[in-house]
Amino acid sequence: MAKNLTEVPVNYVGNIQSLVGEELLISRLQELGFIKGESIKLTGRTPFGEPLLVEVRGTVIALRKREALCIQL
Repeated sequence: MAKNLTEVPVNYVGNIQSLVGEELLISRLQELGFIKGESIKLTGRTPFGEPLLVEVRGTVIALRKREALCIQL
């Protein structure tokens, strides 16, 4: 069963299985390095749940919840 990035605990490490959602949003995520098979780590989240801090390709990126919902693990 696929999970999206918002459903995993902090310090979770996994690989991206797919990206789902609006084409423009997926394109933006791919430009940032979020591509199928890439290893990612959820490094933190703020008290209100967004943004989420995600490490991909050695860089920590802050994502909004709607962006994180596109990333299937």
